[in-house]
Amino acid sequence: MRAAGAGSVLALVIDILMLSDGHLSLSRQMGFLGSFYDAQGRALLHGHLAVPAASASFEGFVIGGRTYTYFGLVPAILRLPILLVTHALDGRLTQLSMLLALIVLLVSGARAHWHVRELIRPGEPLGRAERAAVFLIALALGAGVPLFLVSWPVVYQEAELWGAALALAAVDGVLLVIERPTRRRIAWAGALSVLAINTRVSVGLGPVIALGILGLGLVARAIADSHEGSGPGARMARKLAALGPARPADSRRMAVFLAVAVVLAIGSYAAVNEAKFGSAFGIPFAAQVNTQVDPMQRLAVAANHGTLLGPKFLPTTLLAAVRPDALGVVRAFPFIGLPDSLPKVVGSVRFIALLPSLSAFTAMPLFCLLLLAGLPGLVRRRTALPLIGVLVATAAGFGATLSFASVATRYLADALPCLVLGSCAGLQVLVASSRMRSRAALRATVGAMAILTLAGIIINGSVGIVQQRLLAPTTSMPQRAAFVRAQDDVDRFLGRRPTGIHTGSQLPTRSLGPLGDLFILGRCAGLYVESFGGTWLPVERSGRSGLYELNVRFPTPRSVTVHEVLLSLREGARTTTVVVQGSDGKLVFSVEVAGRTVATGTPIAVVPGRPTPVTVSIDPLDGSWFLSVQLTGARTVVTARVPYDRLATETVGADPSDRRLVSFSGTIARVPETTPICLELARRAGLL
Repeated sequence: MRAAGAGSVLALVIDILMLSDGHLSLSRQMGFLGSFYDAQGRALLHGHLAVPAASASFEGFVIGGRTYTYFGLVPAILRLPILLVTHALDGRLTQLSMLLALIVLLVSGARAHWHVRELIRPGEPLGRAERAAVFLIALALGAGVPLFLVSWPVVYQEAELWGAALALAAVDGVLLVIERPTRRRIAWAGALSVLAINTRVSVGLGPVIALGILGLGLVARAIADSHEGSGPGARMARKLAALGPARPADSRRMAVFLAVAVVLAIGSYAAVNEAKFGSAFGIPFAAQVNTQVDPMQRLAVAANHGTLLGPKFLPTTLLAAVRPDALGVVRAFPFIGLPDSLPKVVGSVRFIALLPSLSAFTAMPLFCLLLLAGLPGLVRRRTALPLIGVLVATAAGFGATLSFASVATRYLADALPCLVLGSCAGLQVLVASSRMRSRAALRATVGAMAILTLAGIIINGSVGIVQQRLLAPTTSMPQRAAFVRAQDDVDRFLGRRPTGIHTGSQLPTRSLGPLGDLFILGRCAGLYVESFGGTWLPVERSGRSGLYELNVRFPTPRSVTVHEVLLSLREGARTTTVVVQGSDGKLVFSVEVAGRTVATGTPIAVVPGRPTPVTVSIDPLDGSWFLSVQLTGARTVVTARVPYDRLATETVGADPSDRRLVSFSGTIARVPETTPICLELARRAGLL
């Protein structure tokens, strides 16, 4: 346990460095993607499951006029003590929650490893090489896929991390039942299984199925004990009895307790699902807001008869999860990235998301190879059959994840209970084999484990930092710019010329290369990085790429009796104009196109005469352009769909094409936007 603890502490340090994203605080505001569980917790405090439609956004399911989310309740319940006493941390608990999940995962992994050892090699002396191997497994557990997950602390990654942590804790409880089934141990394993399945149902099914297998083994033992002879029924009962735990004092009674634990776990999930969606099992994807607004998901739901779950997705998702070449490169530091190609679709099935993703073999090479190396020896051990049953059950839990119409690296977290259990068993089988009796063989094994552990840390860390600093949609433009500058600094240090840079007069609507490639718009009017789905995220922008930074001194709202112009963009007969008007002591921002109002925001208070930063940004989305106006603190005050030509003539504070509109009565200073990183990259790449 000391060896596992040392590995866990080192892993935790690495995880915290990634989780903090270079900040000293672990309670940063993560936006609406970090607020789902807070909204669910507030709803629970008010005695219901429905959440405000705005807080659920596109992830909401509208059932009977109320909005629900599909996320499990447990992470929301864990927040309740804080939500009861303050609103100040709403939207700020994701990082702290993920840190707690990491601790649960690491502690559960260490305990599970010890209990696996007690099942395979009880009472064997613990040598130095084995302690080193235990250290490496703990390090690989914390700094493997979890390192990738914490790189983007949002609800999706948080759900995955908590699901894996609680499922592994429940698996550890199941191992205790195998060692010695008692009511207390079964109750503990059952309680953890309830938490796991109500956090993430797919991975949570693993320990629930494992409890069912143990119960089946005990029932078979009771039948075998009561039926003597060699008939087919007796022989089958004796074979199935090997799946149960060691002979308890009362097989029938322990089987009943296990059955109750299984029923409570599945029943609790079914009850919550019924309360939300009117169905004990299944998710009504047709009722999800995202199905209504995303044409790709709408087509997928229609093609799959109203669901996004089914065995027909397994060939594609399983291939993506096990392919050994699921690795790629990025144009600059850290050089290692996601695969360059999308997962190959097997058969005529439609997915909602096919993202370039790592596989189990590239994200967790140590666990995969230890499992494969030790599995033959484990199968040959008749006393290990209960452990094999748990291994199969956790694999079934990951299989439930693979039946979903989506491929992404984060889903690999659902394989952690199976791979951790299998790798620990594999190590113990290898240590117990006759070929490992020599010190040289043990040292070689530990050396190989160290290399595989380091490879996992480098791969997950590299992919995670690229996602965190470049590809995540919540990453700010200054953060991307700082990272691209750091990449160029590393290139200069290594004597490398910048690569992976594309140019053009218009922003592309498709992928041009691997994730992380750059695109220079015009003569450095803007610099963009390629993200998932062929989208291009801004690194640096200017007015020629749709970014207008203004420093505004607003007049007294009561004096703004008619529409006054902040900014106009003339494009022939179509002119886009941002206007403002006073209303009840506040200001209302609107957007007009060709003289017609297309969007109006809600009244907002401003301080007259004080310089207020205002950002007007025009961005592409699903083939259209959207203009947004933001005030200090990135608060969006109005958004509208508009036509856009990046060479449009801009006028600050007036619209010469529309005499109806009044020039701005306050003062506006146009803040010049520069693109120094783009210019330096273009110069070094020989593009200017």
